[in-house]
Order: sequence, then C-alpha cells, then structure tokens
Amino acid sequence: MNMNKLFLFVLLIFSGEVFSQTSAEVLQSKLNAIQTMTANFSQIVKAKNREVSRSSGSMALQRPGRFRWETKDPLEQLIVADGQKMWIYDVDLEQVTVKNQEKGLGGTAALFLSGYDETLTHDFDVSEKQTGKLTVFDLKSKSAKENFQRIKLIFSQSTLIGLELYDQLGQITNVKLVQIKANPKLSAKLFQFKPPKGVDVVKQ
Repeated sequence: MNMNKLFLFVLLIFSGEVFSQTSAEVLQSKLNAIQTMTANFSQIVKAKNREVSRSSGSMALQRPGRFRWETKDPLEQLIVADGQKMWIYDVDLEQVTVKNQEKGLGGTAALFLSGYDETLTHDFDVSEKQTGKLTVFDLKSKSAKENFQRIKLIFSQSTLIGLELYDQLGQITNVKLVQIKANPKLSAKLFQFKPPKGVDVVKQ
C-alpha cells in the first residue's frame, strides 16, 4: 500500500483527471471491502523531523464509526468508540475522559480507519503507485479545513498494512499494521466501555 516512472508521468500528462478518478475508484473499492478489521499496530509520530512519540498495541474496528485502540507500550491507554461517544481510559492516571465522538480524535489513525465513507475520495485528490509488491495511494486534501492534509495508504494486494497521516499542525503519524484479520466477526462488547470503579470520569 515498480511502475516505470516515465510511464506514470506520461499517464498523468495525457489522462489527467481520468487517471485520478481511476485511482480513487480502485481505492474506494478496497476500503469498501473492509467492514471489520483487527490488527496489532506500531505508531510513530513526528514533528519537524523529530520523533514526538512511539507506541504499540492492538486495534479493532467496525464500520461505521466503531473502534477499539488499545496502547500497551510505553503507557497503557484504551480508546473505545461506539459511533456516538468515545472513552479514553488512561490507566496510569486512573482517569476516563468521555467525549462526543465527532469532536474526539481530530487527526488520528483510529478515527480515520473507522470513519471513512463514500465521500473520502471526493474530499481528496488520489494518486496511485506501485512500490515492489505494494500499492501506495496518496491522498491530498482539497480543503485546508480537513484534519488530514495528506494521507498515504499502503496495501499489500487487498490488505491495508500501513498509513501515513499528515495533519494541519505539520505532524506526521506513521502506523504499521501486522497480524491483520480482515472482516472477522466481532463482538459488540469490544466497542462498549464501562469505567472501572474508583477512576475519575471527566466529561468534555
């Protein structure tokens, strides 16, 4: 997620928008095929070419809008969203933050993965290239108001194995996915959360 560069260049010149639309259609088809998903992730966030954070854990999603993003290292954190509300449980702080989901995550991989829909390829200009056995879709926002100004989606055949997210603040989030299962049956309980007894609950 190696086409000859000259061939790509010629295609871009002579097909223009048609080529972009074709890439968008291919991408939308791949995304539409993912209704549920589980994987382990490693995530690196960079700003101004410096590493800001590094984390790893597991995730599950069910479209539209439901996800579970569980960070194990370096600090335990659990984010659960049911499509309307989102709970962020910081284990070390013994604190749960509750937010409306639409306001909750801004430019994060979890929100993007669970929330993309048919409008995705309408909001971004899409190009596509082959890198070895991988297909990389490069999405560039048509609006400065989008949380993500640029997104790269990396596929191995039909499997999404990585993302690069570029947000409005100039931060780049690189997410690698492994042990991926596409469209497994998932329990509804994965996307439900009840704060443990004794923790502080903060509503925003």
